[in-house]
Amino acid sequence: MIQYILTIFFATTLISCKTTETIVQENNLSASYETWVAGVRGGGSGINFYVDLKTELSEGIELKKVIFRGHESPFEKQDALHFIARIKTEGNQQKFEGDDTKIYTSTKNALTLAEKDAVLIFFKNGKEIRQTIKEVKEKPMLLYPSTKPKN
Repeated sequence: MIQYILTIFFATTLISCKTTETIVQENNLSASYETWVAGVRGGGSGINFYVDLKTELSEGIELKKVIFRGHESPFEKQDALHFIARIKTEGNQQKFEGDDTKIYTSTKNALTLAEKDAVLIFFKNGKEIRQTIKEVKEKPMLLYPSTKPKN
């Protein structure tokens, strides 16, 4: 009898630990990214990560950050339906005196994610909730020119 009760207790505990709240249904969200590199040496490189919603987030819910390829970056709200996170990567970077630009990398964010998976971090009434997005769409890479094009 005790084994039966312990089995039920552990099964319930495991199920409740695996339960995650879905803030945005996948059919209401489109996520994509594009990598970029500056056309001048030391001009930087990065990833622009986009989230487009079909309907606005409910009151009390905020989209705060993304974890993608081991990088963590905050979102900028473009409008109620469009968000962008600008992730700076190590490639083509040149630091200048007084440059306090941060590159958002952290081993704590080296989650077990596939190459095109991301974690969106929401805050719902002050509580952090993470939602995994599978197979984020890749847009063509942006290659910025080294000089202005001649018209």
